[in-house]
This record gives sequence, C-alpha cells and structure tokens, in this order.
Amino acid sequence: MPTSDFHIHLFTDNSRSEPSRGWRSLNEHARGADAAKYRRIINLYRFFVWAVLFFTLTFSVRCYSAEIVFIHSGGSPSPEEHELELATQFYGLSLKTVTASTEQIALAFGAIQTDTTLAVAIEADTLAKVNQKALLRALRRGSESSVPLLILGVTPETDQTLLSAWSGSTVIGAGSLRSSSGLRYSVGNESAVTRQLTGIQFPFPGDKSFYLHIENQSNSKAIMAVWKDHQSFPIFIETDVHGQKIFLLCRTLFPVNNTANWTADNTEDAFEKIVPVMMFTKYSAGERGWHALHHYANLTIDDPWLREPYGSLSYQGLLKEMEKHNFHTTIAFIPWNFDRSQPGVVSLVRNHPDRFSICIHGDTHAHKEFTDYGSKPLNVQVAALKQSVARMEKFQAYSGIPYDRVMVFPHSIAPEQTLEALKANGYLATINSQNVPMDSVKPTDLLFAMRSTTLLFGNFPSIIRYPAALPTHGYAVAIEDFLDNPLFYYAHQDFFAKGIEAFDGLADEVNSVEPDTKWSSLGDIVKHLYLLRLREDSNYDVLALSSSLLLDNTFGRGVAFYIKRAESSPTAIISVSVDGRHIPFQLHEGYLSLNVFVPAGETRSIVIQDGNTTDFSSISTSKKSLYVYVLRRISDFRDITLSRVQVGRAFTASYYTHRGSAELLILGGLGLIVFGTFGGWRLFVMVRRKNVVQIAHKHSSDRQPRDGGEMISQSPK
Repeated sequence: MPTSDFHIHLFTDNSRSEPSRGWRSLNEHARGADAAKYRRIINLYRFFVWAVLFFTLTFSVRCYSAEIVFIHSGGSPSPEEHELELATQFYGLSLKTVTASTEQIALAFGAIQTDTTLAVAIEADTLAKVNQKALLRALRRGSESSVPLLILGVTPETDQTLLSAWSGSTVIGAGSLRSSSGLRYSVGNESAVTRQLTGIQFPFPGDKSFYLHIENQSNSKAIMAVWKDHQSFPIFIETDVHGQKIFLLCRTLFPVNNTANWTADNTEDAFEKIVPVMMFTKYSAGERGWHALHHYANLTIDDPWLREPYGSLSYQGLLKEMEKHNFHTTIAFIPWNFDRSQPGVVSLVRNHPDRFSICIHGDTHAHKEFTDYGSKPLNVQVAALKQSVARMEKFQAYSGIPYDRVMVFPHSIAPEQTLEALKANGYLATINSQNVPMDSVKPTDLLFAMRSTTLLFGNFPSIIRYPAALPTHGYAVAIEDFLDNPLFYYAHQDFFAKGIEAFDGLADEVNSVEPDTKWSSLGDIVKHLYLLRLREDSNYDVLALSSSLLLDNTFGRGVAFYIKRAESSPTAIISVSVDGRHIPFQLHEGYLSLNVFVPAGETRSIVIQDGNTTDFSSISTSKKSLYVYVLRRISDFRDITLSRVQVGRAFTASYYTHRGSAELLILGGLGLIVFGTFGGWRLFVMVRRKNVVQIAHKHSSDRQPRDGGEMISQSPK
C-alpha cells in the first residue's frame, strides 16, 4: 500500500446540494417553450461549477505527509530498519532514512524540526556519530512537548558509556539470556504505549534474547520484558532526559536472522516478530497513522433456520446470554430454507436487531457448492450466487427480517473469480476461516498477516474469522484489537451441546480487553471497514476497504473526509452515491477518490456501485432438486435429532473429522433413519408381544378357581 498522500479529485459537501439558487431558476424556465435551450445552459453551468470546484481543490491543497526519521550508520539495511519499514507501512507513514554523516545529519536536523516528523529512531551503534544536545534541541516542540526518540538495536557490544549518557544514567549496558524451554514476552502497564496489550504475556519468537541492565529504576518505565524461569528481563523501556521521552530497545534475535525471509502463518506470528517497534510507531503516530474509528466483534452461527430449538441452539436461551454478556449473533442462513421459519422465532429475531442478524450461507449448502471450476463451473456458481440473493429477498419479504449481503461460504472459500462475481452482484464481503481463495497462493509477508481483511483478490473484501470452539488465548484478542482488526468468531449448533452459555467466556474476554467493543451485525461491521488518519489541515484521510461505507463523524466538529479505495477494474464502477444522491467520481492510478464533508455527530452513507444490474426478482427460487431436498432433510435430522444424543453427536463429529462427502452424509443419514425406523418397529413389536402375553396371563389368572375351586363368573348378570 503506497504511503504517499491522497490526490484530491472532487469535494462533496452535502449541506450544499445545489451550487446556487440560479440553478433552480433555470430549471423553472426550462419548463417553458425554450426548454431545450435552457437545458443546454443548465448542463454548461453544471459542468462549469464542477470544473471550478475540481481544479480549485486539486491545485490548492498541500501535500499532507507524516514520517519517522531513521538515523543509521550506513551499509546494508539492519534488522531494525526492516522492522521500521514494516511498521511505518502498516500505519501509513513515510520512513526517512539518514546516514550519520556530517552533511546528512545537518539536513536531518532541519527535517526533524518540521511538523511532519512524528518520531526519530537511531541505531545504537550510531550514537557516537550524533551530537546528543543538537538532536535533543531539534526534537523540541515548544516548551511543553517534544518528538519521541527511539534508540534501538541495543546489544552487549553497545558502548556502555554512550548508553548511560543518552538514557540519563538509566541504562548502563545489555546482557544476553537463553532458554531451551522457550521465553515469553511480558507487557508492562504503560497504557499510552501498550494499549490493549497492557499486562499480557505471549510467546517470544525465539529461545535467546538481549536485555537491558537498568541502573536507575525510578527514572524508567518498563514497556516490555522477556520472562525466563519466573524472572523478568527488560528489553524495551521509556525514560526521561530533561523532559525528553527516550525509548531504548534491545535487538531481537530470531531463528531466521535474514529479515528478507521473515514469514508468518497468522496475525500473532507476524506481530510477535516486530511488536516493540509496532508499539513505538503507533504511539508516535497517534491519529496521524492509520487507525479504526471503532472496535467491532461478532459471533456467527452457521446453518440454522429459524426454529426453536435448532438442535442444541435455543434462540430464547441465546438471547438471554447475549443480553447478560453483551454480544451479538449473526445466523449464517442457508437461502434454500427461505420459506421454512417458525413465526415465534421470526418475531424474536425481528424484535431484537441489536442482538440478532442474518447473512447468507451458500445457496443450498450442497457440500462444496462453491469449489474448483472442474467440479463446479464458474457459470454454475454465479447462478447460485444470484439465486442466493433471490431467495433471501423472499425470506426478507416473508419474515420482515433484513439480511446482510455478506457471504459465508460452506466448508471453504471459493476461487478468486467467484469472489469477483460476488462483487459484480452487489455482495459486500465474504467472511471465512481463510481469506485467500482456494486457487490462489497465500502471501507470507508480515504486513498481509497483520490485517484480517484483504482486497488482493478481485478488489473484494475477504475477511478471516476464527472458530469459537477452539481455545482462544487472551493475547490473541489483545493483538487483534491493538491492530484494529474486527473480531469474527463462528460456531455451529453443536457448540452449545454443553450449555447455551458456551460463548459467554469468550465474549467476556473480548469486552474485558477492549471495553468499547461494538458487537454488531456483519453488514454493519463491513460498512465500517475503513481506516483513518489525521491530516495537517485537521481533516481526515480515509482508506476504504468496502464498497459501502457508513462514515461516522465523532469528532465534535465538521470534518472533510478524503476517501480513497483501491479499484483494479474502473470500468465496472457504475456510480458513487452519498446518502442516495449520485455524485461524480474520479479514478486515478488504481484508486477511486472522492471527498465528503460530514457535519459533527452525523453519518454519511456512501455506496460505490460495482456493476450490479441483475434483476433478482426474475430468478427462480423453486426447489426442484431431489438431491438437495434429501440432503437438507438429512442435515436437519443430523442437527436437530441426532444432536440430542451422544451417539448422534459422535457420528457427526466423525463425519466432519474425516471430511465426509455429501453422498456419505446422505447414505449415513438414510442408514440411521432406516436403522432408527427398523429399531423403532422392532421395539414396537416387542412391546406389543409383551402386552399380549401380559393380557393373556391376566385372562388366565382371572379364570383360576378361588379358595380351592370356585370360578369367578364372567357372565353378565
């Protein structure tokens, strides 16, 4: 993602919907005999107004940039430089590297004194080449503030005298430690720097580390330490030297020393490699770096239709838990079930939109209905995507419950062209256990791993979610929140087999780590998938990740938002609207750009129309496939009936463990139904025979003589 500033293409102030009163007058005259003439004047006038507005803003707006200055000794890039490059890219800042020579240092001091410099970082082995007093003077911003300074890459070889001088006699050297059983990070309580990570521990990515020897404990604040054998060794601290904040950070040692080979499988793995530098960069950038406006979370339950109960899922019971523990549940609804809901559950869901919502889960859920094109051609998958919407439109009409056009694919994410088809048919996003299409190669770089949402595939939001049933470490929640990633969890009805309160602990963990978490529907969260950064003119840049945005102004003043969204196929854009009003838009260098003014406390709805012209009302919603009908009935039997008994749950678990096919499910389900029917019939026969024997025995007993010979008369009187 480029870190250069946005190009300004047009400005839309919705409080000024008409450029002048003269426009209305011309419209009134246009109704007369000279209508064509006046319409031409109107069009010329409209063009003139927009042209003036466009060129005025394009050429009058200054460049707004923010940067971190990095002073190093030269030569090949160090691990510290690579870490700073990653962190500044993540937060949308520029990294200005300066070699510690006389000429460049003089120029650097001049640059440091500008408002665009947010922080300065200097390699520990370069300290001897930099005039400490001159640098500290350059960092000052008036009498009460200064730009933070980071000294990084401290090792046992770093000059102890220099460390003591630059740290105000706080640090006098560094040591090393190793542990065959592994080390752990421990985060301190300096919340201004540590944010959601405050007080947590998580794995250290290696078995050896350097640490700081602290001389003056009272003058330092421990931000991060490494734990070994119940002992804490500081690796990242903050100290104060004559009112100047100075941070000191040890070099981190990794099993793979070549930073060019750094890879990550997941968010935590990536973050652990550069966590101290990420903390410092976020702290230094503040609002000038990319950040989310809100923290969001959601629980999605796959498959259920609206009946009470659906297997182990009780809607009534879940509602009580959501209200008690403050979370929101989305039902990933199979469109084939559009006409099967129970009125009582429909009313419950419809009356609690703050707790329940609906999204799309495939079309028929016929196993992997969105899979490789050899098994399911693209045109078949596109037809299913359209039928999904048509059926959900019927569901909405029948139930009065709105749905979010967010796709949760059954079993696994589809190929990339299917994601492009989602975009072309008006879907907002796809959310799955993987955010990389099945026919694409997953990037292994750290920046990709640290964002849960990607637009790399068809410029369509693809988002990762996590299983609620697996143990979730508290540090995983904290890391996602620190990185401003929304938290998506998912489960099936069997998740609640041991109790409807199964999700309460994880919900409490999320709310504890970030008390301001907003639990909401998938659609609402996707519409808030954007990042902001403060500009020097006190307005905001916006990096949009979705084609439909709800742009909130929470700043207590009117703000102009300069919006930018990646767009690889500009010809697919039909229109851009703000609160339903179409506005012009500009495409430049792979980005769509527009500007929107939002008054204080208000929200603007922005929709980028991506080529959706399908008439979904004309698409058939009939259920003609016997195969799908049987499959759905068997699935209902599995979820609703089998889930009530241990044997049934074991069969279901075995099926998913061994990745059974739809055919196996049908055969197994039919087998269980036949077995159950046969068993029931045999039980019925056995009970009937037993009853017949008992009746016969009773008859025989009644006809035996009493007290030695008299028969009880059974004849009527």
